[in-house]
Amino acid sequence: MLSRFLNFIQRGPPPVRGPVKSATPAKEPSTAPSSLPEPGKAPHNPLVDLALEDFLAKQAGTAWQRLLDNVHPEGSSPGCVVASPSKALPDYWYEWTRDSAVVERAIVHRFMREGGAQDWKRLEEYVEASRIMQHKETVLGGFENGGLGEVKYHVNHEPFTGDWGRPQADGPGSRIITLGTLALHLLSSGDESKIDYVKRSLYPGAPEGGEKTGVLKGDLEYVATHWRMKGFDLWEEVSGRHFYTLLTLRTALFLGARLVSHPALAAAAPDSTTASARYIAAADLITPYLTRFWDDERAIMRVTIEHGKEDGAVGTYAGTADGEHVGTQVKREKEKEEQATSGDAGESDYDERHGKSSELDVAVVLAVLHAGRESSWARLTTSHDAVRDSDRPFETAEKVLSTLAHLVEAMADIYPLNEGRRAGGKKSAVALGRYPEDKYDGVGMTIAHPWYLACAGAAEFLYVLVEDVASLAETNAQTRSTLVVTPILHSALTSLLPALASPLPSPGSVLHASDPVYPELLHALFELADGFLGVIQEYVGVDGALSEQFERTGAPRGSEWHEGGVLEDSKKDPRTGAHVEAIGRGARHLTWSYAAFISAVEERAKAKTALEQGAVKGKQRV
Repeated sequence: MLSRFLNFIQRGPPPVRGPVKSATPAKEPSTAPSSLPEPGKAPHNPLVDLALEDFLAKQAGTAWQRLLDNVHPEGSSPGCVVASPSKALPDYWYEWTRDSAVVERAIVHRFMREGGAQDWKRLEEYVEASRIMQHKETVLGGFENGGLGEVKYHVNHEPFTGDWGRPQADGPGSRIITLGTLALHLLSSGDESKIDYVKRSLYPGAPEGGEKTGVLKGDLEYVATHWRMKGFDLWEEVSGRHFYTLLTLRTALFLGARLVSHPALAAAAPDSTTASARYIAAADLITPYLTRFWDDERAIMRVTIEHGKEDGAVGTYAGTADGEHVGTQVKREKEKEEQATSGDAGESDYDERHGKSSELDVAVVLAVLHAGRESSWARLTTSHDAVRDSDRPFETAEKVLSTLAHLVEAMADIYPLNEGRRAGGKKSAVALGRYPEDKYDGVGMTIAHPWYLACAGAAEFLYVLVEDVASLAETNAQTRSTLVVTPILHSALTSLLPALASPLPSPGSVLHASDPVYPELLHALFELADGFLGVIQEYVGVDGALSEQFERTGAPRGSEWHEGGVLEDSKKDPRTGAHVEAIGRGARHLTWSYAAFISAVEERAKAKTALEQGAVKGKQRV
C-alpha cells in the first residue's frame, strides 16, 4: 500500500482540469512541434563546479542583488516588495504581507549590523507602505474590523479583491516580528531622531490615532483580538489552525509586550502597562494550542489542526494555481455549498485538507526559523523559553527535528533527483519540497517539485541546532545547559545521521561535551546542513537564479504546454523572451528564495564559529 502511494506521488496524478463544456471539448496538451518553439539548450552552469565555500560567497552577493531588485522595482510604489517579477504563468506581481515581512527582515538584520543609509530608506518606505495598506478597505473589512488579515496587495498598495484564501493572520504577525526587532534596536541606539521615529511611525503613533496609528500598534491590536480566528496557512491552501501561524502570533505578542514596556515609550504610550498585559495574556492563551500539534504515535508536528473555516468567513480555497487552474478549488467549494443549499447529496471532490493526509510540512521548520529562534523550539538543550522570558521549560527542537527527519525520508522517495541520496549508509541531504502530497507545479495543479526555500530552511535549522549544541562546551557551570537524549531525539538523530547510531548515548542518557561522540555530533549536524545548501548549488539556475521551485528530475527542461502556447515565465530568456531550457519552475527570481538563502548563509557563519569553539572546548574537557 505504501509503495503504491509513493509511486503515485512520484508519477503524479492526471492533470487537474477545469469544467468541460459539452459544446467545446477540452484541449489536450499538444505534442506537435508547432505547439511551442523548440527551447534553447541549457548551457553548463559553472556555479555547480565551485567549492561549496566559494559558491556560498558568490551566491550570497547575487542573492542580495536579486532580493533588492524586487524591492520597489520599476512600476511599483515605494515600499513595495514584489513576490517575484513574474506577471503571468505564474502571476506573482503582488506584495504579500507575509513574504514582504520575511524579506524586509533580512534588510533589518543588515541595517542592525551596518547601519546603511540605503537600507534605512528602504525600511522607512516599507513602514509607510504598510501604514497605507493597513488603512485600505479590503474584502475582509477595514483597519478596525479585520481588514489587516488581508493577504496580498497590488504593487500600488491597493488590496486584491478576487477569490483567495483569507484571512491569513501570520501576515501582520510576521510584520510585528520584523518591525518590532527594528524598533527595539532603534530604541536602544541612543539616537533621538530614531527614537522619535519609533514613537511616531511604529508605536504608538500620533495621539489622534486613525491613519496616524503606529504600524506596530495596529498589527498588535489586530493579532491580540483575532488570534483565535481560523484562517489559511502560509501556502494559502488549507484553512484551520496552523503551527506556523500560531507560533508567529505568540512570538509577535511577546515581542510587542517587550516593546511597549520599553522605558523610552513610557511618555508616548501611557497605556503601555495595560497593553503589555493584554499582549502577554493573549500569547499565553496560544501556548497550549502549540502542544496539540504533536502526534506522539507518528513522532511529527502536524502542520494543521481543526481544519475548516469560521462561520461566515469570506475566504475561499483558491490555492495559488495560475492559468486554467485558477479557482478550481473555489469552484469545488461553491459546488459543495450549492449542493448543501439545494439538498443535493451528490459527491463533490472538494477537500478542505487539500489532500495532506501525511500532515507533514516543511512549514513546521520554517515556523521555528521565522518565529521561534529565541524560543526553546530552536534548542535541543534544556533551558528556558527566551521569548516568554521565563525560567520554565517549554518545548524543544527535538520534535521539529523529528518532523524534519520524517520529511527527509518521505521526500527521498518522491523526487527522482533524490534517488540514491539516502541509500545504504550514505544518508545525505535531499531536495525538499513543501509536503509529500503537493501537486502545485508552479503554475497549475499537476505534480510538485522541490523548493529552494525549503532546502535553505532545513540547512538553517540545522545550523541553529549546531550553535545550541555547541553551548554545552561552555565552562561556566551556572550557565551551561544540558542535553537529554530522549527517545524522540535519539530516533531523529539516528534517522538523519545513521553513522552516529552506535556512538550516540542510549535514550534517556545525558550528553556531555566531554563525551567522545560530542564533536562527532557537532560536525555531523553541520555537514548535513551543508548538504542541503549543496543541493541548492547543484540545481541553482544560470547566473545564480533562484525560482520558486526546481525540476524534480534534476534536469533543465523547457516549458510545459499551456493554452495558446504561452511560455512559463521561468522558461523564458530574461533578455529576449525566447523559450529556453531551465532548471527553475514556477515564479522566477522568487524574493523569498533569495531571503531564505541569505538567512541560511548568515546562520552558517555563526554555526561555523560555534562549531570550531565547541569542538575544541569539548576536546579540552575530555
